[in-house]
Amino acid sequence: MPRFDESFLEELTARADIVDVVSRYVSLNRKGERYWGLCPFHGEKTPSFSVVPDKQFYYCFGCGRGGGVINFIMDAERLEFADAVAHLASLCNMELPERGDGGAADFKKRLCAMNAEAARFFHANLKSPAGAAAVAYLQKRRLSPATVTRFGLGYALPGWNTLSDHLRRLGYTNAEMLEGGLVRKSERGVYDVFRDRLMFPIIDARGNVLAFGGRVLTGDGNGQKYINTNNTPVYSKKNTLYAYNIARKTAEKQMILVEGYMDAVSLHQAGFTNTVASLGTALTAEHAKLLSRTVREVVIAYDTDKAGTAATERAIGIFSENGVSMKILRVPGGKDPDEFVRLNGAEEFRKVLAGAEQQMDYRLRTAKSGADLSTEEGRIAYLKAAGKLLSELSSRIELEVYAGRVAEETGVSRDTVMAEADRLRRAAFSRERKKEHTEDLNPERLVQPRRDSGVRYADPAAARGEEELISLLCTRPSLTAEAARRVTAGDFTSPELGRIYGALTAEAAAGKEPDVNLLSASLAPEDMRLLGKILAADRPHRGTERELADVCGRVARRRTEPDVDPLLALRDRKREQQTER
Repeated sequence: MPRFDESFLEELTARADIVDVVSRYVSLNRKGERYWGLCPFHGEKTPSFSVVPDKQFYYCFGCGRGGGVINFIMDAERLEFADAVAHLASLCNMELPERGDGGAADFKKRLCAMNAEAARFFHANLKSPAGAAAVAYLQKRRLSPATVTRFGLGYALPGWNTLSDHLRRLGYTNAEMLEGGLVRKSERGVYDVFRDRLMFPIIDARGNVLAFGGRVLTGDGNGQKYINTNNTPVYSKKNTLYAYNIARKTAEKQMILVEGYMDAVSLHQAGFTNTVASLGTALTAEHAKLLSRTVREVVIAYDTDKAGTAATERAIGIFSENGVSMKILRVPGGKDPDEFVRLNGAEEFRKVLAGAEQQMDYRLRTAKSGADLSTEEGRIAYLKAAGKLLSELSSRIELEVYAGRVAEETGVSRDTVMAEADRLRRAAFSRERKKEHTEDLNPERLVQPRRDSGVRYADPAAARGEEELISLLCTRPSLTAEAARRVTAGDFTSPELGRIYGALTAEAAAGKEPDVNLLSASLAPEDMRLLGKILAADRPHRGTERELADVCGRVARRRTEPDVDPLLALRDRKREQQTER
């Protein structure tokens, strides 16, 4: 996490009154001690979004988003912490100071500046006589000059040192170009990575050029079709999505996820500005979390070839693990989105987009396409595959609907299909229990709450006391140092609450009273949302040392109580989850 000077953050949050900041995005009305409005993060007709001015916190009782003023900017502008701080500073007319990491920050700034010069060089090449072939290629792909300019497309000349010579004339060194991934080193010296290629600059939310992708102009086998910048001090593929700098501003509730640069650029030109590309097919959990902060649903529109199908399956797993709602779009005729929209136009693509499948529909159809249902062997294979997929459903209603569909396709009863799904679910649970018992009998590990369905406390009674302690410390920060002497984060039954408590007491250990508005620097967004929920409960506190002693005693009591059998704890947790389903 990039660091900022503590005094700067304190001044920033003191200047940035949360009511004033939120009012730029939401029409607020005061009722009692809170302000209320329609949540900007999910559709609603009755206000459930609240701002508490005395605590400088917001919380939505509808979607669960919450936090301080920096968190609000992160959610509203779809920015990471450092970028949100910079954006908030600009709103408050505060000059952004140098980062606390000194030389490393300066070096990263220089690499970004070097990349920007490279992008300008590539773009100028495209407009020169030497770029005629690249311009012809773009015209063939039906990209307009406005689109080319908007995405900063360019052309890398064929020479071995044209870019590196240009950058050296501007004062950049070979070492800097090597660190930035623009050159490689051989026995004869350095040489340009990108040569005779159409260039796609990769730009972050603040407009920094982080990296490049380069595409060959012809399909004659002249090297790899695409080459991309490797990870550098300013660029990490797992955290970056192409065109996100534009798409993050979308008002759409969906984000279209495609594989490649051209797919993204073509769809943007056709009006689908809510499109991003995963820089190949390397989707990561970090990408999923980034998108979950931006939109409510992702439409996976990968290619329909073998690699694209495999990537789609992997993306479904990643989005499911991170609680992201998704649909699957299969472009007709085996075409990729770029080719389809060029040949058929935006309206036809919009119709295809409207028909995107729910992920279970897609997975069942994929399983069915690989089985011959005219034979008993094929029907059995499909039933087994379908049963495994249906066993993952948490909703009994969904299970019944999909089981009925599979039953019609295979000629067996719905009860049979559901029985198979239930059997596989029980078998999976049994394997999980055995694995967890074998690998680790630590109860703290066994009772981790499920992220995809929200926080589920393993010990709700104990968690109530833990929430009470956090709420008390946020109301009376001066009590935090004393609380840290009585209770540690390790005494908490909830890992989430333990992390929040640990962040509070870390500030106290540094000799400072914790400011809940600054915890965004050390807590993940989901933990800040949980903190927002705790504060939104508006618990009454006397704020006395006696109250602190009482609450700390409730939290710490588990140290002296007999240990709970981890297998029994796991069994009870699973039974509770099955009951909820």
